[in-house]
Amino acid sequence: MIFERQAKIHEVGGIHARIAAMIVQRARALEERYETELFLTTAHGNRGRMHSVLELVSRKVAQGATVTISADGDNGRQAVIEMVHFLEGDFSLTEGEESRGVDKLLQENALMQERLQMILDAVQDGICVVDRTGEVTFANPSYLRIVHKTADMVVGGNVFERAPEGNRSGVLRSGIARIGSISHKKDGTTLVANVNPIFADGEIAGVVSVVRDITEVQKLMAELRAASAKAEYFEQELLRTKQTTEAFGSYIGKSGKVVDVLALAAKAARVFANVLIRGESGTGKEVIAEGIHYAGDRRKGPFIRVNCGAIPPALLESELFGHEKGAFTGAVKRKLGKFELANGGTIFLDEIGEMAKDMQVKLLRVLQQKEFDRVGGEETIRVDVRIIAATNRNLEDMMRTGDFREDLYYRLNVIPILLPPLRERIEDIPLLVEHFAKKVAERTHRKAPVVTPEAMQLLMRYRWPGNVRELENVMERVITLLEGDTITEGRLPSYLAGDVAVHALEQGEGRVLPWEAYEKQIIENALRLCGSFHAAAKQLQLNHKTVAAKARKYGLV
Repeated sequence: MIFERQAKIHEVGGIHARIAAMIVQRARALEERYETELFLTTAHGNRGRMHSVLELVSRKVAQGATVTISADGDNGRQAVIEMVHFLEGDFSLTEGEESRGVDKLLQENALMQERLQMILDAVQDGICVVDRTGEVTFANPSYLRIVHKTADMVVGGNVFERAPEGNRSGVLRSGIARIGSISHKKDGTTLVANVNPIFADGEIAGVVSVVRDITEVQKLMAELRAASAKAEYFEQELLRTKQTTEAFGSYIGKSGKVVDVLALAAKAARVFANVLIRGESGTGKEVIAEGIHYAGDRRKGPFIRVNCGAIPPALLESELFGHEKGAFTGAVKRKLGKFELANGGTIFLDEIGEMAKDMQVKLLRVLQQKEFDRVGGEETIRVDVRIIAATNRNLEDMMRTGDFREDLYYRLNVIPILLPPLRERIEDIPLLVEHFAKKVAERTHRKAPVVTPEAMQLLMRYRWPGNVRELENVMERVITLLEGDTITEGRLPSYLAGDVAVHALEQGEGRVLPWEAYEKQIIENALRLCGSFHAAAKQLQLNHKTVAAKARKYGLV
């Protein structure tokens, strides 16, 4: 059973700190004497035990206000009556031992308040307390700093008037906490707030709001996102560069022309346009074509090679497009063509300038419509194939003579890549020599030989009409027959020195070489231009037997 009575506070100033201390001291004494618990309830409905000076002061009981004192059980009846009598009496009559106890409570309360204030002042988060009426009763220095306001601008104000739709007003109305609420102020400040209700006796008595300025955090996050985006971009570029480097790793060279070629080839690898690779025989057209395929998005698809100059015209159509069983004599079963095999990948058409005119028309259909028919077949086959063509011939001259279709030329020549001959990038020769020396040495299970400066100078002065393929052939021949670990000038084929000498004479420079070097070069050039001993002898005004003997002497036959 609950016994309760009301008491009216007559003390000037209401329940302030000293009066609160007296009430706490008297309540403790009565509870101990009657073995009960006393409760004080204000007109606002705030109910609680009278054990804390700070709590009683926070209830703001003014002079003339009425409070309710209650206790449980029969023992509490007398305790309530005595507490009501005490509250309605004259507090100034408290003297002696009781007065000393009050002073002690006040000192404890003051010390507690001081410590609490120190803690609140030291906290970097902003703390704001609002009572049930919406009035701001406390704001620590961090709160004032974060909201860019002074204490007189905040404390005493009412949140229902200043921010009726704000978090504190909303929590006061609903009693539901709002955690992690982000708000953007007009001055550009971004705040995150945790607003929690304060309950007393089951009813909301106010709210406490803890705010933090996250403007710098958001700026940092934006910078991190930007840095992350950059890092991701650079990672992709690095991966792409790595793929490109690996794809074109077989094309050796660091000269300016090589760098330009590889840069253009890398760009071509990223798009789906047709590519026409031009260059002399042996310059590495197939290596570049293969690199474009494996550096692009189609690297997982097939890479099919077709040498148009090595396949008879009568068989080239079947080779490219396939044939059905019985399409011609010898067609005992269906055969898939190179285009069909290259579906989803790349087809490399080498020596495209050797293709006959009728085949050019059929190739043009594949380029334009992405479809073809097998030889002897009725079904139209659609394919998704990228075409890379290559030639060492002058297609422009062939168009003028009618040997190459103009429309096919422009279909193929979307991205033209011109490979420089080896004589135009002589600074790459030492790299190529080292590469081929290691390659041949690994294959023959021996140590890679050293090339003397004189030998390297000769290799760099030779004009290399066969380009990189000729250089590889020379290195393989020399290393295979080499005794020892050093390639000297004398170990290189003699025709290299002869060609260098002839070129030097043509240019009016160089040193004098043995007669046999010049003679060998003269015989070799004559045979290359004339094609037979008889014709060469006629041009050289020599007997054909003499020319044949010289050719055998110098290893030209």
